[in-house]
Amino acid sequence: MPCLRRSLLTALGWYAYTRTHTALAPADYASLRIGDTEAEAGRGLPGRAVTDPPVERAPGTPPPGADCRYYRASPELFVSVDHFRVCFLDGRLVSKSVVPTLRTTEQHIREEEKEWVR
Repeated sequence: MPCLRRSLLTALGWYAYTRTHTALAPADYASLRIGDTEAEAGRGLPGRAVTDPPVERAPGTPPPGADCRYYRASPELFVSVDHFRVCFLDGRLVSKSVVPTLRTTEQHIREEEKEWVR
């Protein structure tokens, strides 16, 4: 049992670490400017990007050849949060976008359906 408990605590610790160290503060996201160099933009970015990005909910297609990274919009644990996608090409920020939570996306679709029915 002690080994199982240690494994569970280790897994929980890793989960908390990855969630909190992949969070980009909304103010830091807002300060990113298209055309910033990767070094300029990198000063405000977390040291880690998420390893399971919500690419299926991301708006639009990233620029061809761009290196896109996803960050959590909040370090909250055990909840779904928005994500930020930032894309670099040739050392410059070429795209940034908000990826809404699944719940927000579903609510938006329902609202559009209601408008369509009217």
